[in-house]
Amino acid sequence: MVGDLDRVWLVGALLALGDALKQHGYFDHAPELELLRHLRNGVAHGNSFRIDNPKELTKFPAHNRLAWVKSDSKAVFEITPSLQNQPVLFDFMGPGDILDLLMSVGLYLVRMGNGDPLRP
Repeated sequence: MVGDLDRVWLVGALLALGDALKQHGYFDHAPELELLRHLRNGVAHGNSFRIDNPKELTKFPAHNRLAWVKSDSKAVFEITPSLQNQPVLFDFMGPGDILDLLMSVGLYLVRMGNGDPLRP
């Protein structure tokens, strides 16, 4: 049970935040918002990526390169068509990486709401 706690908590956070962002059309489709969208969809569909429209990644890239919060290793995560059917948690991103993304999305949205610069 303890081993599943991270998974349950993070899946719930990804689903709740992804659903809230969807209600607002993912705002400006910033790369970190799009990354969260793909993670949300992956955990909602059996914990594997479904890249139904690979060309959409050209229009709306999904990565954390510009994110406000990154791990000490500065790991970059990007959604590419090659991830089709690959596991989301905890193969693509670990628990700490997902928490970094959640914090980055929160900071991005607060800055957007305040009219502050959106990039570090």
